[in-house]
Formats: sequence, C-alpha cells, structure tokens
Amino acid sequence: MGIYDVFEGGSQPFDKAAWIAKKNEEKQAAYELADSTADRMKTDGDAFRSYLDVQGRFDRYSVTNAILVTAQKPDATQLKDFKKWREDGVTVDKDATKITILEPGNEYTRHDGTRTMGFNAKTLYDVSETSAKDAPVNVPRRAMQELVAALAQASPVKCVAVDELEMPAYYDMTQQTIFIRKGLNENHLFAGVAKEVAAATYDFKLSRTRDFTEFGSYCVAYMLCKKNGVPVDGFRFDTLPAEFADMESSAFKRELGDIRSVLSDIHGAMYKTLDKDRNDHFSKSKPQAQAR
Repeated sequence: MGIYDVFEGGSQPFDKAAWIAKKNEEKQAAYELADSTADRMKTDGDAFRSYLDVQGRFDRYSVTNAILVTAQKPDATQLKDFKKWREDGVTVDKDATKITILEPGNEYTRHDGTRTMGFNAKTLYDVSETSAKDAPVNVPRRAMQELVAALAQASPVKCVAVDELEMPAYYDMTQQTIFIRKGLNENHLFAGVAKEVAAATYDFKLSRTRDFTEFGSYCVAYMLCKKNGVPVDGFRFDTLPAEFADMESSAFKRELGDIRSVLSDIHGAMYKTLDKDRNDHFSKSKPQAQAR
C-alpha cells in the first residue's frame, strides 16, 4: 500500500483554470476596493485619519495594503494569514473577518516588452478574532526625554533651542536648522519637533520644499505621536488639501507614499537610537565577571 492510497480516489480533477480565475477575481476586487477607498479619502477627513491610523500601525505595509486594511478592518492591530496563526499555536475564529491584501508575485513581461511585478491576493485575519485576542501585549514605555532625544537624532539637520519663536518649532531651509521654542510642555514639544523633522526629511530625501509638504509633515507628526503614545487631541483632519479632490488615484497614492516614506525614515532612525540606548543600559547594568 502506497502513502497516497490512504486518500480517497475520485474522478473530479483539480480545475486549475477555475482556481486561477477565482484568484484573479479576488485580486481585481482588491484593486477596485483600494481605488474606491482612496477616492473617498481625498475628501473625507474621517476616512483619511482612519487610513493614517492604519498606516502608522502597519508602517511596513504598502500604501495600497494600508488602504485595503482601512477599508476592511480599520481597528486591526496584528495581521497574519491562517497558516502563520496556526504555526504560532493560535486558532482563527470560524466567522473571522477575511482581510484581503496584495502581496508581490512573480515578475512578468508586458506587451511593450517592459518587466513588472505581479501581485496576488492574500487573506489575513486580525488577532482580535483569534484565540490570542486576550493575550497581553508588551508595549515598552519610553520616557518623553528619550523620545525627544531620539527624534532629534533622527533629524537630518541640527536642532537648536531658542528663547523666542512664534511657533513651537520651525525648520529653516536656508540655515538647515530646526529651531525649537523653549518652555513647551512635553507633548507639544514632541509634536512640534516631529512635524519639523518631517519637513526637513522631505527636503533632504525628496527635495521638496515645505511649501508643498506642510500637510504631509503634519500627517507624519500625527502618526509619530500615535506610535509613541503622545496625545493627538490637537490634530484635525476636518479640512483636507483642496488639490486632493481632483487628483487621479495614482497621484494621490504617490502623495501617500511620500508620507509613508518620510515616516519610515524617521521612525527607523528613532528606534535605532532607542534600541542602542537600551542595549547600552543593559550592558552597563550586567555584573562584570571578576578577573581571575
């Protein structure tokens, strides 16, 4: 008896063409959902803010995938596919919401001879609809002084504290310096510096002046505040830039891509500093072996 003899035989072959058609339908539906959601985000401040919340939590997700999560489960906090949850010893609820995103597939050649990357639809489930929903989440708390110091380290230009300034902080392109008003409370200090570090990063990374990146810098500051537990009560998205309304979806997503790119640079640099400080602290606190 062979190993495959334990399975039942059957006359119904696997219909590969039907399977491919189904996957293509799922992929097309995901693209359409992303475009329709992006169109709503151009003029709906609540929808736009919801997207920022998702992109801030899932900063490694592409803009399109963050939009897809926003459309399907905006309160998601931890996403994995069924196989990954099972490997982690976690069961997915029977009626769990299926969240479709797009993952890179194989490269292929277009009719014009150019090469491009294909994408496939992938189904994920949020931790809130699994057996791990009540598991404690260990979120490290950082002192505000540590966070502000890490933010300053992430800046591509020097940060200088001054006694007088009309605003909490300001990136001066001509002097390539961020000026920061003394006497701010910690929350206003972090939010103000975050916005201006974003403005400087736009300038250095994307060569875009603050006249064209004011709103983008504001969005980055909002996401950095939320990621680091800084209150965001003062942020408002009731009025979005007027130019968004007439943008093609592709152009609008490019704007969101720039926001995501700036966020990623600052967030990555901050946590390199924070991780280094933590490792240095642990190294110093370990008892040294006595010389023999």
